Amino acid sequence: MRQKAARFGVTLAVAGTLAAGALATAAPASATTTGWTAYQAYRTLQNCVSAGTTKLIMEGYKEYDCRWDSPYYMLWLRK
Repeated sequence: MRQKAARFGVTLAVAGTLAAGALATAAPASATTTGWTAYQAYRTLQNCVSAGTTKLIMEGYKEYDCRWDSPYYMLWLRK
């Protein structure tokens, strides 16, 4: 009985991981339909945030978002 419960727990964990992975990969596609544009990838979050802030100030973007896109952080911009 314990083995069944343990196997069920592992199955749920794998299903959760797969669902989270599907949602994470779906984000860029849905982001482009809502006005977000991928700009450039950065090695560190700090560099991504710095570039996003510069884009807001210098080029008139309204929003930026740094999203983890393994192995880099992708800078997304919205006008």
